[in-house]
Amino acid sequence: MNADTFMNAVGMIEDRYLDVDIPKRTITHRKWTKRIVSVAAAAALITCPLPTLTAFGVDPAYNILYHIAPSVAQTFKPVQKTCEDNGIEMTVISAERNGSEASVYLAMHDTTGTCPDGDWDLYDSYHINVPHDMTGHCSFSEYDADSHTAYFVVHLETMDGSAMPNGKVTFSVHEMMTGKIKTKTALEAIDMSSIPYEPQTMTRNEISGGFSYDELPDPHEYRFLIPSEQTLCTPAPNVSVMNIGYIDGALHILTRYEDNSHTDSHGFIKLCNTNGVQIGETTEFGFDYSDDTNKDNYTEQIIPVSYDELCKCTLQGEFVTAQDYTSGDWEITFTLE
Repeated sequence: MNADTFMNAVGMIEDRYLDVDIPKRTITHRKWTKRIVSVAAAAALITCPLPTLTAFGVDPAYNILYHIAPSVAQTFKPVQKTCEDNGIEMTVISAERNGSEASVYLAMHDTTGTCPDGDWDLYDSYHINVPHDMTGHCSFSEYDADSHTAYFVVHLETMDGSAMPNGKVTFSVHEMMTGKIKTKTALEAIDMSSIPYEPQTMTRNEISGGFSYDELPDPHEYRFLIPSEQTLCTPAPNVSVMNIGYIDGALHILTRYEDNSHTDSHGFIKLCNTNGVQIGETTEFGFDYSDDTNKDNYTEQIIPVSYDELCKCTLQGEFVTAQDYTSGDWEITFTLE
């Protein structure tokens, strides 16, 4: 049965023949309550038409209907331009169409004033449901410390370049990282005149990723630094240099980014000469991997350089990390004007 046939069949069921209490949509963080609501929603799905349940905000019905017929699901989705959870209120400020594109301006307001100042990051936990095939993304715009409000822009564009149709858009998000700070600093705690030569190493069977300006070698052929029991230095919050050494004609720097799923900590370390010019910029590469608990992330940068040059160099780091993390359920539905 195709989508049109299915929707026609559903539309033939009149609401007056239904005798069921539509569960009220609530935001809660108790697992047992969520289970009860889910059971009630599942029971309602058996006896109620999907559009009716969607109009009443029943998530399972909306999700099913959206996968079958997105335009129908968005038609029945009730408009809700603001919502609040965990002390953060999400509101759509404007939603405008212009040719094949549309721009949506959103506000995330910290109603308690407890979130740390700084940039916000939705950590790719957002979803954009539209009635037709489109491309879209959401990006951080600015943070107003006086009003404790972060602003985001959602950009939509039709796939074929045709005019942006009107209709409802649903935007939802489940994670927010707040108070992101950027740190640029010299790693003065590391003595460049006494970098360990050919330190003890280990091999790794699993590498989660890598980065390079040139083609990466096989990571299984490389010897990796062993994390030391004590950190060499902490150049930024949630960032620690765990070891450094000279191996196989290159400087290795092992950095740990703590609780990465809640801080999104990341960055890099540059090797610079006495004039502050970066060394090895075109040949630098490295490998990423996680610890056994998948909580912390490790990056080992590998910079080809002569060992004799190290005493004349400095290490400069640039890092980004979030100060706070909040999870919850935020969802709004609005109409493109």
